[in-house]
Amino acid sequence: MRLYFTEFAPGSGPGGVRPLQFLAILGSGVIALLMVALLGTPAIRAFLWWLAIAVSEAAIIAINVLYARRTPDESRLRAWALAKATLAGLSGLAWSAGQIALSVPGDPVSTIMPAWMILTFCAGAIWAGAFYMPALVAMQLCAVLPAALWLESRDGFDRAVGLCLLVALPMMLAIGRQAGRRYRSAVNDKIEIGLLLAQQNAYTQRIEQLSAERGRFFGAAAHDLRQPLHAMGLYLSLLRDNPGAADRENLVDNLAACAASLDAQFNAIMGVQETSALISRAKAEPTSLATLFERLAVQARPKAAEAGLKLRVASTTLAADVAPDILERVLNNLLSNALRYTKKGGVLIGARRRSDQIAVEIVDTGVGIPHERHTDIFEDFLQLDNPERNRARGFGLGLGIVQRLCEGMGWKIELRSVVGRGSRFSILVPAARNTPAMQPAPSIATAAPPALRGRRALVIDDDVRVLDAMRKLLARWGVEARFCGDGECALAILAASDPAARWHVVIDYRLAGAETGLDLAERFRARFGDRIACALVTGEVDEALDQRAAAQEIPVLRKPVEPARLRALLAR
Repeated sequence: MRLYFTEFAPGSGPGGVRPLQFLAILGSGVIALLMVALLGTPAIRAFLWWLAIAVSEAAIIAINVLYARRTPDESRLRAWALAKATLAGLSGLAWSAGQIALSVPGDPVSTIMPAWMILTFCAGAIWAGAFYMPALVAMQLCAVLPAALWLESRDGFDRAVGLCLLVALPMMLAIGRQAGRRYRSAVNDKIEIGLLLAQQNAYTQRIEQLSAERGRFFGAAAHDLRQPLHAMGLYLSLLRDNPGAADRENLVDNLAACAASLDAQFNAIMGVQETSALISRAKAEPTSLATLFERLAVQARPKAAEAGLKLRVASTTLAADVAPDILERVLNNLLSNALRYTKKGGVLIGARRRSDQIAVEIVDTGVGIPHERHTDIFEDFLQLDNPERNRARGFGLGLGIVQRLCEGMGWKIELRSVVGRGSRFSILVPAARNTPAMQPAPSIATAAPPALRGRRALVIDDDVRVLDAMRKLLARWGVEARFCGDGECALAILAASDPAARWHVVIDYRLAGAETGLDLAERFRARFGDRIACALVTGEVDEALDQRAAAQEIPVLRKPVEPARLRALLAR
């Protein structure tokens, strides 16, 4: 309805007066004066007719002004439309009355002049009122019919003029209908263009927002990654000066700490990158929250004990319809934050039912979060109580990852927090209809590093520094290793080796040339069979690559590879 009524005053000037309304009042006054002066129309009748015109046009001006000021809601539009149509009809009646009020018996000009005014008025009404057809029809019918019927009740010339008015009425109604259709079409086009422009502006703003967020993300990431690299450069410079044994050991420890920090930051940043891939392959299934909570607790208890905190898991029989790996990652990030920012007391993991949903909660007795910062904490690299950006206290990416994962899965995040008393994070997830069978929680087992002496390994990488580091590491482990920069060299080594020997082949995925490490693994297996155990090393996050490697039962090691994982692989 608003489409038709928002144009109550097209072309309105100051005070809601349209040019056509001004001309109607002025023109009717001039015509009334001329009819009195030239044709002898009684002045009182001419004045009363002009006053009716002025009052009806003033009423239309008033309703236009009131509508513009009040801007009524949809429920009131019909009442306003009825009032508009009524006033339009009264305006038509005022013009029609001129046929009677201005008439002079026996003078044909006094008959033609009012009829001409009525037709002129109706023509102008088509332009002014096409935006709302009920008002236009009411105006034309009320302007023509009374005058035409009155003329038809007379004889001779007057009756002929009345007939002309009646014949003209259907034509004017048809023209008004066409004008209304064109007007509505133009308005619809205008609205559609406006919606498209608004949508385009929204997309543009979103792109600018994402670009700004990306710029802030990579700006902060570049700074944080350069910090340990900068320190490593300084430590390496000091090592080149051949310090004493004690200083050398300290420098090596510091280099190892920088490398560990760099590795942790890189993994955190890649965790942000991996969220889209996790969401795209997520599959919801009935998941026992008790099993998930205990798995989280097994991983977190050592850290809680080290910090002197109590970690409690509330007993629950609830099950959620979720992707368990994503929910575990969300809760793990929240749990890590809770333990990091809690100095005394403890952390609770629990769940409670809310209608057809479950609120999975991490509650702590930590420092709390000011209410005005509840939104800010989900920004990447933001840590409220770490302005000095101490890397030992995290990187500020955990809650950003939590928000991305929850938004991707359609889960709502709620936060209640009191400064100095703690925080409660609640993740609202759908409840499962069927409760899955309980599974025992995993246990953490420690084992001695496997012995590798006598194992054979072939390392294929086109980076000489990586080959040098691998050569020294495998030599320390007692592994009989060979090293190549391309596939042809590796094929030659394997072909010349003892046919009974079993080889572990560690291949970098990105090599010089078009052939990838996965392509080489397929060639090696096709030629040498089961005596070749291949493993792929890559720094890429590519779901298609992971699926292809899994189909061939080839393990994938992500760069930077932890020596312990490499050692476990070679021990198989």
